[in-house]
Parts: sequence; C-alpha cells; structure tokens
Amino acid sequence: MNVADFGERYRERIWESHFAEDFERDVVTGLSASNKSIPSKYLYDALGSTLFEAIVLLPEYDLPRRENALLERYVERIVGRSNGRLRLLELGSGSSQKTRTLIEAAIECHEAVEYTAIDIALEAVRAAAVQLLDRYPRVDVRAFVGDYFQVLGEIAPQPTTLALFLGSNLGNYPGERGVALLRALRGALAPSDTLLLGVDVRKDRALMERAYNDGIGVTAAFSKNVLARVNRDLGAEIDLENFAHLARFEEGTGSVESYLVADRAATYSLGGGRGTVRFAAGERIHIESSHKFTHEELQDLATASGFVERAYLPDEEAAFALVLWERGDDAAERNTPSLAHLE
Repeated sequence: MNVADFGERYRERIWESHFAEDFERDVVTGLSASNKSIPSKYLYDALGSTLFEAIVLLPEYDLPRRENALLERYVERIVGRSNGRLRLLELGSGSSQKTRTLIEAAIECHEAVEYTAIDIALEAVRAAAVQLLDRYPRVDVRAFVGDYFQVLGEIAPQPTTLALFLGSNLGNYPGERGVALLRALRGALAPSDTLLLGVDVRKDRALMERAYNDGIGVTAAFSKNVLARVNRDLGAEIDLENFAHLARFEEGTGSVESYLVADRAATYSLGGGRGTVRFAAGERIHIESSHKFTHEELQDLATASGFVERAYLPDEEAAFALVLWERGDDAAERNTPSLAHLE
C-alpha cells in the first residue's frame, strides 16, 4: 500500500462525518443529564492524542512500562504459534509504538504479516500508519478510523489472527459494555484465533490514583481538552478555567473515575442554538472510567464474552498483566494445547 491510496483505506470522509454527528448528540445529551458526562472516546482528538502520548512518559503512569516489559519477555512465544500468515488486529492502536515489539517478532516467524489498526483518533492513526509503512515494507498495513463497535461489524474473520487490546483500554469499558465489545471483537475472529489483553490489576488505592494525578498537570490538561473541543467544534462558550481535574478510585465500581469539577456556579452556551448548560458549584462531568481488574473478574469476563483463558501473565509486583484468550466456540472441549509454558 502506498501513501496515494492511504485516505481511501482510512475512509476518512465516512468516519469524520459520522463522528461529527455523534459528537454533537453525545455532548448535548451528556451535559443535559442530571449526572453530567462526556464519553471518554472524545478525549482523543489530535491534541488529546498528543497529550496522552505525553502521559505515558510520566513517572506516575507506569502502565506502559510494565506492559512493555511483559511484551518483551513473552512476545516470541505469543506470536510464534504458527509460521504461516498472521494478522495482528489492534483496537486502540494510537501511535502503535507498543505494538512494534509484536510486529517485529511476527516478521521473524511468519511468512506474511498483516497489521490492521482500529482507532478513533484520525490524526494519530494516520501518522502511525505512515511510519509503519516506511519502517516495515513487508507488512500489509490497514487501518480503520471509527467507533470500535461499528468498525468491528465490517471486519471479516481471517485465520490466523491475533487480536490486541493493550494499554488497559479494556478498563474504559466496564460491565456489560465491556462484554458487548468483546463479543463484537469475537465476531471478527475465526475459531482458534487469540486475543491478547493488557490489563491494569487492582492494587493499593494510592498507587492506582497516582497514575491519574501527575504532579505537572498533563493529565489535567488532557481531561480539560475535551471541553476545549466542545468549544471549538460546537461553538460553545465554556470557561475551562472554571473546571478542575479529579480522579479517584471508587470501591463500588472497581474503577478510577475521572471527572471535571466546576469550581463555581455558571451557565454556558452550547453554541449553534443548542441552548445552555448550567453548573452548580462542585458539580461534576464524568469523562472516563478506568477499571482495575482481578484475575477472577477477567475469567468471568472471558466466559461471558465467549473466550477461554489460555494464559495469565502478571508482572513481578502483580500490578499489571498480559492475558491471552482464545475464541471460545468448542475450545474448552477440544484438546487445545495449553499455553502454561508461557508462565
């Protein structure tokens, strides 16, 4: 694939237009509710994606470093189960930096490698695909920009596929929404295909909250940028300085919940004749849930979504884990080789 057909592969016009409609609807609906919210997917515009790439370099946010260490430790055995064609299918690819370890190992042990990325951030996935094309000319790079649920419905099963959902992104889909997403992903996989998850493990509250409250305020800027996007894309007039970032672990949900909190009472125009939104002092906008898993929760989630666990690979501190699942079908009844040798 060359850069000339790049835009067609990304289907930019379709997804950008669709997102514009969704963004307006979701923001107006979310800010008009008694418990205000903006879906977390809207955090990742061009600036938001750049800020998130800065967050992963912060000392407080150690998830990427833990995940990368585990990937480097197990990568050859994860991707080297066959020597034919391998498709890597990644949700939430972003810059694809963390995926290069897997791509490079796959090139070494497979005759052909395809990398298909799905992400909601157009600029980030465009830049990543160009870099991957230049760096790995043997890899067939494809990409889709859009909502996971919508894109997965268009992707046909293709043996042999290793799906990737890394960076603890599954934690942004708690409860039944996570089950629904995993079932949609399962529909894009063939029997015996596998899914590699990178998940943040439940641990000491202070450690979990520290990752979302960095000392120099990058995470706060990332959170508040979603309001800047509302102002820019909808013509709203929300005063960003009236909002502070708050992230705390909630025992009831098992998640670090992130909010924007109004310092003082205020009323703001949503622009374009969409009316106004009122805030009381201390009122919150929920912007993200980052669920922290136990191993038992993950096992239940695999069963509910039609997968079978083949390996659970925590780091030394049991603070982060890679989890390898196989698409269920009759996998539990087949004499499928165990991946316990990865332990």
